[in-house]
Amino acid sequence: MRVELLCTGDELVTGLITDTNSTYLEARLFDLGVKVARVSVVGDVRPDITGALLEASARADVVIVSGGLGPTSDDFTLECAAAAAGVPMQEDARVLGWLKERYAARGMAINPGALRMARIPAGTEPVRNPQGSAPLVIQQLGRAHLFFLPGVPREYRALVDGEVLPRVRAWLAAEPHRTFRAFRLLRTVRLPESVLNERVMPLAPSHPRVVFGFRTHAPENHLKLMAEAPTQAEADAALAAAEAACRQVLGTHVYGADGSEYAPVLLDLLARAGHTLAVAESCTGGLVAQELTAVPGSSQVFIGGAVAYSEKMKSAWVGVPPDLLAKHSAVSPQTALAMAEGVRAACGATFGLSVTGYAGPGGGTPEDPVGTVYCGLAGPGMAPRCERISLAGDRDRVRLFAASHVLEMLRLHLLAAAPVSP
Repeated sequence: MRVELLCTGDELVTGLITDTNSTYLEARLFDLGVKVARVSVVGDVRPDITGALLEASARADVVIVSGGLGPTSDDFTLECAAAAAGVPMQEDARVLGWLKERYAARGMAINPGALRMARIPAGTEPVRNPQGSAPLVIQQLGRAHLFFLPGVPREYRALVDGEVLPRVRAWLAAEPHRTFRAFRLLRTVRLPESVLNERVMPLAPSHPRVVFGFRTHAPENHLKLMAEAPTQAEADAALAAAEAACRQVLGTHVYGADGSEYAPVLLDLLARAGHTLAVAESCTGGLVAQELTAVPGSSQVFIGGAVAYSEKMKSAWVGVPPDLLAKHSAVSPQTALAMAEGVRAACGATFGLSVTGYAGPGGGTPEDPVGTVYCGLAGPGMAPRCERISLAGDRDRVRLFAASHVLEMLRLHLLAAAPVSP
């Protein structure tokens, strides 16, 4: 099955918004064993959209189109679909009824703009949108099945999960001479993509049924494994063998697999050991705490933290002695260690983490230029530890990788104390 994605809208080609819908759908399709063949983006130009629909439908079995289904004058994707098929637009009684119900439930009178969303190409199938007004519209164009979805991410994802993927799954199951697939996504940290490639690709010849792929999701790099075989049992066995070999060469760089995310994995390690955590941040400005507190239930482990940006607050909130700051400066290993120990004591936590550095673009010294960050870790039964890292890139990148580094210091310490398979 060949699947292509088509995204429409001037906001995408002018950089006003980022296309997150395609990445979401690509991952969901990959879970079904489908690798998207092509993603195209076109602006709000009728001939361009019509042409893109005709070209994609000539190549693909399934084309999933997003954007341009709303109530405004620049929402004309379905008009382009009608032109591509050579059929007229017509008002659909079902869609009109759904719109009237939605507006009535909100105590609003339906307006002429909203009525535009009831007009769809003749011969197409509308599907009710559970999260919004514009329906999903399904069209047959040549051999291709076209799905037209609203571009609002919340609505797009609800229709993808509830309507599009079940249909794709059923078509895959009905394919003659079906190939069975199994998947694994290994998530790594502190491993550049080029190094990840160097470590695992020598394994590929020993696993001919497995496709090795890579994905960067800063500050992480991911290894995608897809096994293909005549039966599901064979695909599962091939995947298991390749995964075991990759884990052996990657070691603790692998923090989790598939849908696992870093912060929940770390918090789970802490919770299982009965530990708590506090953080003191300077250059990351609360980014470490933000990542941890985004996880529901993190309050069982994460006690609290301080964004101790100025020297005054480093002393007042996390107990860094003023004479230490005067002697060594706010960006130094001595200050990082004092911050980690100080926040641990102030919060009564098992572990304390700290980050201080020069995120740029200004600041820095000849000894510690912009991008220099000191990360501290303090905890029971250990000497407080500090690591100096040098990061390249803009301010956002320095902050992102600094936050990742200090959290990884703690995860590796926990694994060394009580190894747990990710």
